[in-house]
Amino acid sequence: MVDRIVPATTPEQRDEVGRLLGVRDEGLVVGEPFAQWVIEDRFAGPRPAWEAAGATLTKDVAPFEQAKLRLLNGTHSLVAYAGWVAGYATIAEAVTDPEIAERARQYLFEDALPTLTAPDGLDLHRYGEQILARFANPHTGHTTTQVAMDGTQKIPFRWGGVVADALAAGREPQGVAFGLAAWAEFVRRRLLTGEGVDDPRAGELAALVSDAEVPGGSDGLGDVAGLAGAEEDLRALLGLPGLLPEGTPESFVDLVAGEIESVLG
Repeated sequence: MVDRIVPATTPEQRDEVGRLLGVRDEGLVVGEPFAQWVIEDRFAGPRPAWEAAGATLTKDVAPFEQAKLRLLNGTHSLVAYAGWVAGYATIAEAVTDPEIAERARQYLFEDALPTLTAPDGLDLHRYGEQILARFANPHTGHTTTQVAMDGTQKIPFRWGGVVADALAAGREPQGVAFGLAAWAEFVRRRLLTGEGVDDPRAGELAALVSDAEVPGGSDGLGDVAGLAGAEEDLRALLGLPGLLPEGTPESFVDLVAGEIESVLG
């Protein structure tokens, strides 16, 4: 398992490195300062001493992978959806918004972290703090629209396990609820404004929003920013088969619906 943000290399970066080294590298890879390599120590014979270069050798990679998926990837999605709705173009801009940062921390430390078993040698709380600092790095170049794509494929894996485990433990994952409300509003606005969503289930999403909308209705349905319309669309979107864990109670959908006003600001 590898955890490192590696944005696409730009011509300007190749030029800069060429000036520094005196030679041009067309295969240049630029990465953030943070790097985590986790390798399962199960080999048929001798292996290089990768741990000497900072890699973690372990008997089981799965706990590290789950921590990355729920903490880093899950938070990335929350910041992307909330950030886009709030008008931010990049993740670095969005995560420095006090309200979004607060919700990101709520998701990280109150929702996701308690569902994890810390792998040997990994301080999950410190890892969570590092995630927020990494997202604030403007040089990664990640846009909110880019991270927001393929939501129906990412949400079940990034948030689904957190929802199921938290509810099973008797906790309501409020941060996930906020993230889902932001996702629904992202989808709703992109569809109603004609921008569309980059998602393999875009057709299904469009049909759900269309069926829930009553253009020109006196209750506010059909108004892109309307609270009533937003709730109708949210409830329709959350009913998409496979999005939420099987058996998710309606009370959790109500919790998500209660976050709409926070998302709309």
